[in-house]
Amino acid sequence: MKNSSKVIVNTAIMYFKMLITMIIALFSTRLVLEALGASDYGLFTLVAGIIGALSFLNKSMSTVTQRYLSHTKKLGHEALNRVFNTSMILHFIIAFIFVILLEAVGFFLFNGILTIAPERISVAKLIFHCMVISSFLSIITVPYDALINTHEQMFIFALFSILESLFKLGIAIFLFFSPVDRLATYGILLTFSLLLLRSIRRIYSRLHYPESKINFHVVDKKLMKEMIGFSGWNLLESVTYIAKGQGMPILLNIFFGTLINAAYGISMTVRQNVTFFSSMIFKTSNPQIMSNIGVGELNHAIKQTITVCKFSFLLFSIFSIPLIVEMPFVLSIWLKNVPDYTIIFCRLTLITSLIIMLTRGLNFLIMGIGKIKYYEISLSLLNLIVFPISFIVLKMGYSPISVFIGILISDILVVVVRIFFASKYSKMSKIFFCKEIICKIIPLVLMIFAVLTSPVLRFFDNNVINFITTFVFSTLFLSFGFWFFILNQKEQNTLIKFFNAALQKVGLHQKH
Repeated sequence: MKNSSKVIVNTAIMYFKMLITMIIALFSTRLVLEALGASDYGLFTLVAGIIGALSFLNKSMSTVTQRYLSHTKKLGHEALNRVFNTSMILHFIIAFIFVILLEAVGFFLFNGILTIAPERISVAKLIFHCMVISSFLSIITVPYDALINTHEQMFIFALFSILESLFKLGIAIFLFFSPVDRLATYGILLTFSLLLLRSIRRIYSRLHYPESKINFHVVDKKLMKEMIGFSGWNLLESVTYIAKGQGMPILLNIFFGTLINAAYGISMTVRQNVTFFSSMIFKTSNPQIMSNIGVGELNHAIKQTITVCKFSFLLFSIFSIPLIVEMPFVLSIWLKNVPDYTIIFCRLTLITSLIIMLTRGLNFLIMGIGKIKYYEISLSLLNLIVFPISFIVLKMGYSPISVFIGILISDILVVVVRIFFASKYSKMSKIFFCKEIICKIIPLVLMIFAVLTSPVLRFFDNNVINFITTFVFSTLFLSFGFWFFILNQKEQNTLIKFFNAALQKVGLHQKH
């Protein structure tokens, strides 16, 4: 099977597997919110949100490790084992540094900065320490994720994700029967589940990949120095992204208290679950983009990256656009009690994510080429400008919604930066990319929003029928729009071949 077809097949497998995970995750969130209450849930998202932000660090570091594993894959198990063990040492160092930094930051946060009820301070500190441990476990698991991704075992990623969701669902149900403080119980059990999942990944890798054997005697000091130099700039951008992600809930807490953190936390949950579908294409395509760059097929990598940008945006928008339009109804069904500002936070979060998704694939092209110093510095500065802009507008007395002004400005500039550096380092035509992606997709999306919000499709009194109508028409408009105006002939042929292969596998189509 050709690479392009393989990407789509792997993505489709994970797409349907992840549907199960999203349903479980959304149901778990409802149970947790109901069990903890809005105030304690807001407190948890404020203190433990660092874990959600660290998921970006893990993805970034996994990309770095995977780059070296992909470039070394053709050299055999010994070379892979050397890269793997070098990566393990590097991630242990990073994990210890993060533990020290997080504990230092926590000391100041709990001494006059955060707005937390006095009787919940001790529980908040316990949650924070649990999340620091979880951060450590999360970081040292990265090499295993990168190794599985390098071998393109996407089905295994799906299984691990489902298992993690089932753990969270079990914890959420247990909260209703917990004999002790529910918030403390939630934090401790989540940390234990991460430890268990890390152990399962290690056992699986050890059984299936000989190169995952721990042997620190084979650590390559020269490679370590190179990986530190490469990952250092990547780490800088990841840290500033975490500061951006955690800066928002801290600012909101200082000005408005823990109840507003519940709304912000729910909006992050919505974004993570919707992004989950589109991110699958990155897991399936990233190893091939890296490999093509490694063997000198840069033009093929560029074409594949542009295709990935198209398909990832399509997968994300299929769910995000109808959700943006029908957010009040969706939240009323999903959550028993919807905290104030949740609807507008969720809508704005998905809109900013749509902007970022336009160029998300370019990140892997730049990472594969390896010239990332000025690219990462630029992204880091854009992450940092969000915090002062948000602080100023809140200090001036504006509503919590105003924090998205800084986020929106930052995300638009991220799109510009990605296009600039991808063009600079890969010789990709900026004009061609903008014509293929920006100038075609944005008008299509604006037209779809205009149609979906017009009275023509809003004539039913039944909210369920309105939601179904919105979802069906949105999917049809996106599918036809992408097929006739955005996908080129080669991409259309790839889809046709994929669907024919899928039909053959289920016995609905016979080869002649």
